[in-house]
Formats: sequence, C-alpha cells, structure tokens
Amino acid sequence: MADREHNQFVSNSSNETAENSKFDLDVSIEHIAHWLPSQGPIKDFIHHNTLHAVQNYPFHEGVAIAAKIFGARSYLPLEDYQERYRQGRIDDDALDWAIEHSGCVPQNREKLRKRLFAEDANSHYPPVSLANHGIRNAWLTRLEVDLNSLVHPILFRLLGNFLDQGISRWSLPKNGEHFWDCVLRLAQNSLLPLYPLNEASVHGLLSQTPDQVIKACLERIVGDETLYEQYLLELLLAHPGWAGMVRIIEQNSKSLLARREISLKEMLAVELVLELAFLHKKKGAQFPGIAALPRHDSTPLLKNGTLKVKIPLHLRVWHEAMEWSLHKELLAGLKANASPAPRPQPEAQALFCIDDRECSLRRYLEEINPAIETFGAAGFFGIDFLYQGLDDAYPVAQCPNIIVPKHLIKEQGSKPKADNKTGKLSNMHFTAHSMFRGWLYTQTLGLGYAVRMAWNVFRPGSKLPEIRTLSEVESHSHLHLVRESDEPTEDGYLLGFSFTEMADRVGGLLRNIGLTKNFAPTVVIVAHGSSSVNNPHFAAYDCGACSGKPGAPNARAFAWMANNNLVRAILAERGIDIPDETRFVAALHNTSRDEITYFDPHLLEEHPVPGLHVFQQSMKKALQRNARERCRWFELGPQSQSNEEAHDHVMERATSIFEPRPEYNHSNNLYAIVGRRDLTRGLFMDRRAFLHSYDPATDTQGDIMARILSAVIPVCGGINLEYLFSRIDNSVYGAGTKLPHNVIGLLGVANGVEGDLRTGLPSQMVEVHEPARLLLVVDQTREILDKTIAKLGPLKEWLDNEWVRFVACDPNSRELSLYSVNGWEAVELSGNYQVPQASHSEQIIPGKTKTIPVHQLTRRHA
Repeated sequence: MADREHNQFVSNSSNETAENSKFDLDVSIEHIAHWLPSQGPIKDFIHHNTLHAVQNYPFHEGVAIAAKIFGARSYLPLEDYQERYRQGRIDDDALDWAIEHSGCVPQNREKLRKRLFAEDANSHYPPVSLANHGIRNAWLTRLEVDLNSLVHPILFRLLGNFLDQGISRWSLPKNGEHFWDCVLRLAQNSLLPLYPLNEASVHGLLSQTPDQVIKACLERIVGDETLYEQYLLELLLAHPGWAGMVRIIEQNSKSLLARREISLKEMLAVELVLELAFLHKKKGAQFPGIAALPRHDSTPLLKNGTLKVKIPLHLRVWHEAMEWSLHKELLAGLKANASPAPRPQPEAQALFCIDDRECSLRRYLEEINPAIETFGAAGFFGIDFLYQGLDDAYPVAQCPNIIVPKHLIKEQGSKPKADNKTGKLSNMHFTAHSMFRGWLYTQTLGLGYAVRMAWNVFRPGSKLPEIRTLSEVESHSHLHLVRESDEPTEDGYLLGFSFTEMADRVGGLLRNIGLTKNFAPTVVIVAHGSSSVNNPHFAAYDCGACSGKPGAPNARAFAWMANNNLVRAILAERGIDIPDETRFVAALHNTSRDEITYFDPHLLEEHPVPGLHVFQQSMKKALQRNARERCRWFELGPQSQSNEEAHDHVMERATSIFEPRPEYNHSNNLYAIVGRRDLTRGLFMDRRAFLHSYDPATDTQGDIMARILSAVIPVCGGINLEYLFSRIDNSVYGAGTKLPHNVIGLLGVANGVEGDLRTGLPSQMVEVHEPARLLLVVDQTREILDKTIAKLGPLKEWLDNEWVRFVACDPNSRELSLYSVNGWEAVELSGNYQVPQASHSEQIIPGKTKTIPVHQLTRRHA
C-alpha cells in the first residue's frame, strides 16, 4: 500500500496519454480542479476536510499522497512525539497498540520500536513535491526567471478587483462581463498600458478565445503535450487560494453577493499570457520550452503514473500512539461512568448545538442545578431554510452545506426600516464619490477615528461598536414562518412552512435526540454565535451546522413551531404529546463573550414562563464558570480564582482591536459522542467533545443513527480535520499568522495586498491544538450499527478509510468495539490506567495550561 500509485487521477491521465496523445483541455481542467481547495468566500467559512481530494484513500496513504502534491508535512516532527512520550502523554500501552496495528510483521517489531527513539533531523522537512519541485521549477533553477514574483502581483490585482464584493468603491467589470473580456478591455482600451500585455509578442493572442490562448501558450512555454496537464496543475498549485476561489465561484455563482462571471479556464488563459509576455521580455523570443530543458532525476512527474509515495512507518506509529493515548482517556472514562448518579425530575431542559464549546457550559449547568437536563443536536435544529434578516441584502443558508434548502424565511420588525437616504451611513462607504471629498474626509474625520482607534487599543470597552455585523443578531422582531401561499418566489423557494412541514421538522429532531416524553415546563433552545472586532475569520467561529452563521434564526423558528398549537396537535397524533404547560424559549450563546440573549420577549410576555427565571440564574453562573475555564488558555488571562474577573476578561477580549485570539474556537476538539446523556454526564472532557443526544432503545433499524451521522460526520469530521491539518503544517494547509492578513475584496485574506488567498486556519486558532483525528463514539449495538453504516452512502469512506475513528458502546454492557473496514475489534483497556477523579470541575482547572485528561466528577452538584 505504501507504494500504491498516488491517485486514480494520475492513472486516468496516464492511460489517456497512452491511448491518445491529443491534449484535451476540458478534461485536464476537471482533473486538476480536483486538487484545489474548496474554501469559499470568507463570509461563509465552512469547515471541511482539507484533503478531500484523497479522502477515497486510507488516512495515512492519503496524507502521503497529498504531501507529494502540495509539499506539506504529514505528521508532527519526530522530536515532538518523543517529547510527549517523555512527558507521559504517550504511554507504552499506546505504543504497543500502534505497532500492532501498523502492519509490521512480529519479527520486525522490536527493530521498529528502536527506530521510534532514534534521532532524525530530517523528519520535519516536507517531501519533494509537484508544488515545489516539479517541471515548472525549471524557470527558476535553469533560466533564473522567477515567474511567480513577476506574474502573481498582476494576476492577483486583476482577480481581486474583478471579484471585489464591496471594499472598492468602483466596480471593475461591467454587468455580465466575463473575466477574459474584462482583461482584454483593460489591455486594449486603457489610457495607461496594462503591463506586460502591451508587449508586441502577445498582441495576436488577445483576440483569440481562452481555449486557443491556453493551447498556444502551452505549445510555446512547454512544448510537449504529455506535460501540459502537469504544467497547468503546477501553475495552479503556485496559488491554490485564488485558484480554488475561482473554481468555487465558477461552480456556484450564488456564493458571491455580487455575481461575477469567471472560470478556471479564463484565469489560466490570462496567467499563461502573462507568463509568455514575461519570458519574451526576460529571455527573448527564442527561449527554450520546458520540454527542452534538462530535468533532474528526482523531478516528480505525473507522466506514466510514476508519482509514488512512501509512508514513514515510524512517524505513522508515533501518530497512532499519540491518538490512541488521547482516545483511550475518553473510552476509560465511559467505562468508569457506567453507573450514573440518579437525577430528579427535570425542572428545565436545554437543547444546545453539538458544538464542543457547549460541552463545558452544559456540564456547569448540570453541576449548578441537577434539575436541568441538557440535550445536544446539530445547531440548525432540524429547521433547514434560507434566512433573510431585516438588514440583509440577500438570503443565506441556515443548515449544513450538504443540505439544499427549499424554504425562505424572512425577518420582520415592528419598527420601520431606516432609510439610508436620510443620512444613515453605509457600513462600507462614505456617501461621497469624489477624490477630493475622500481626501478631505480622510484629513478631518480620519484623524478623529484614528484617535478613537488608539483609545480602543489601550482601553477596550465591554460593549461592541455600534455596527451590526453578520455575527450579531437582534433579540426582537419576528420571523415570517407560516406559508400563506404555495406559489414559489422568483428564485423557486417556498416562503415559509406549512404546519405539517413544521411538525415534520420539530418531531424529527425530538425523535432524533430521544425527547418524546417527560417534557419539562421550560425548554430552552440555545443556539450559538461569536462576536469580535478584530477577526476576519469570524464566520469560522459561528455554527458549522448553519453554514458558518449564528444559529439564532433556527432556534427562534424551532421554539415558535414547537409552541404552536396546530403543530402540537399534529405531533400528538404522531405520538409526541407536548404538555400545555411546556413552553419553548429561544436563546443565543455568544461563545466569545460568554453572554446569552433570550429572543422574542413579546412572546414571553404573552405566554409567561415561570421557570425561566431560575434557569436564567443558573445560566448566568454557568457562563461565569465557563469563562474562567476558558481563561486558563489565555496568556493574558486573569490569574485569580474569580469567575467575575474571568468573565470581564473574555468580554474585553472580544472588543479589543489588538486581540487576535478572541477565543480558541474548536481548538483541541477530539471527541464526538452520539448517545444518552448518562454516558457523559459527570465527565470532565475539557471542552473537547461534540455531544449529540440519542436514545438507542427507539432505533431498532439504525435509521435515526444514520440521519444523525449524516450531519455529525461531515460537520464534526470536517472541523476536526481542518484543525488537524492546519496544525500539522500551518504554512501549507493553514493560513499562517493573522498579523499580516489583509481582507481582499471580502473574499478572503492574504499576506499584504499582493499575496495568495490563504486557506485553512490561522496559527492563532490552532497553536494550542493537539492534532489528533476525531474519535466518534456511538451508543448502540454493533448489529444495528452495521445496518446504519450500510445506509451512509458516500460518507462510509470517512469510517472505512479511518478519517475519523468509530467506536460502538453497547447500550447495556458498555462494551467498546473499534470499527475498521475489516470488521469490529473489541477494545481492551489496560488495567494500569485509572481515570482521574475530582469532586467538581473548578477543582481541576487551576494552574493548568495544557489539555487535561478526562476526569470523573464525584460530586454532581456545586
């Protein structure tokens, strides 16, 4: 397997080359586009598997293939693993387990163990790759022409201005104008020449189609058709951020607020023309093509499928041992927690998103008041729709990106909408257009804003600026939820839901989480979002199940539907009888500020909720304790034991303009548990667990589990893997440090103003992250899970290829079984490991600045 050919793409392209030497541009573009990042515009930051292109391979082989393509590291440096072993965070039992599962024959295992502790000064170096050492590298090494530094500044300016979504006052493209046509217009009609397209050597190409231009340039620049596809791939890998963005926009024009007509083919045509012009200018018309230049024996080639990979076995074993050391902490905790403490009849119930940041808040709520019962579900709460708020110019999807919503929900307010013509300034621009007025405002109002900014740097306030952003949600107004007509909108959406559709969604979620009886008088639906003033990645801090948006509209919709008498009547016919005294309340947890907002106060006035005040008091205490637990990660966090001081600190972080770490978001995410709360209630999991509620007794065929995993696997698995790879190699798979980032056209961030768009996560989001794959534990028998897995379709490859680890926890015996493509394997935990215990959460965290092992809490009320 270690020597397997790197991808079916390579084999396909090689076979096609052998069968037909004729270069097919469209087929080649489809091949190479497979390798581009799938990160869309920054307003819709959706976590995904960074290496989705190799997800059809087993994990270790996939990362090795990707390393050969992108030039990235596959694992941490060897000394990092060895240091973890010396610290006791990797133990001998985990090493034995990893060696046993490595495929190494028994007679060679001792030799392998010795290899683990040998010095290796080269383990942290990336491999030879197409991105860094391919055929295109010959321009620099043979002809001493740095085409990237010559072409990229011009290309990126053109792309940034053409795709700009509101930063620029003037729009570069005309309505409906394609990128290629726009560039030609600039080159042929501008008063100032568009360098270097004013060179005589490329004048003749500018009147041709992109297809003709690409082929003509490849013939002159490369010269050998069998190398054309590789050259195009290397060209795009030199700027994967812009290339991936163009591909996303080409495939989904609705990903932009202001539509732009662009394709990967048009971008390639422009870039190749620029390369040809610079080569003529630097080396003359007789420069040799790539095929004519000598190549080193180590140059990687896609030709004839010769690009092969070798998995470093010692690093694979170390990584598996590190993961198993961490995973078995939870598995041992689940075993130790087999006899949960009895609980009183719930006075209140709270439904949270499965988000790992809600794990600790749920724990504190239950510690403070055992009569509060908590549940977890994907944060769109089963209500999939497009949402358009009062001030939104366009609707956005409020559901996982794998779901295509058919309904549109609009927010309506009781107050008339402000008219911009009366003097209200846009969030993006002054109303003046002229250069003189812009200069005048800069010299006058600009000085005032500079003074205010300096004050905010040194004395950040606790309140957010009076600017409404995509991460802020109003606590009043109401949603237009009831469909009054079956006539679709111009875009084909249904405006609102019928009562039957509402019952379908509310009942579906309640059955998924096992809440079909024993309703408390107060049920709070807690969505989450995040706010900060110095964070272009703010969408990555919101709800992944809501496509990177705050989940407030979904919580409000669910609460309204669940309170509606007509919906309740339909649910009663289906076996879910919600008592008349039960009221659902919508809320939003701001995860950066640890604040909570309760929505629709007018509905609470019409239908008072007597138990809400008690819940609110418990929630207030829980938020303060949660803030203190978070502060142990912050270098500038308060050192005192005061929950109030910790809460004040996280409030200030969110409003501080110089703070690049308003929160650590999903950092150190590690576990996902689908099951009854009895499995995990009373476990301290250090904010590392995604928690989805589920009752195994109601799912004899595994259908409910299949629906849950269809959301949990791509959402939680995508978050986990993006953090993992951004931490393993932040320079390639991540975005680097936030500090030099500039927002480009509301599309993404780049270093400076002429860099490539950075994909992945910045270092400030992953610097404390332990890069381990997600452990997904489900509360069900293996027999039923076999039925579930068969229903997962394409998602099954996540489990078969071990991009996430999958463990079954038997609902009756608590026996644990690890899944692999070859079947189930009983998990045997060494008796040497004892789950640490503590009386309550606040006893565990003082003085701790690293991840904390799973603890069992012996006192459930604090």
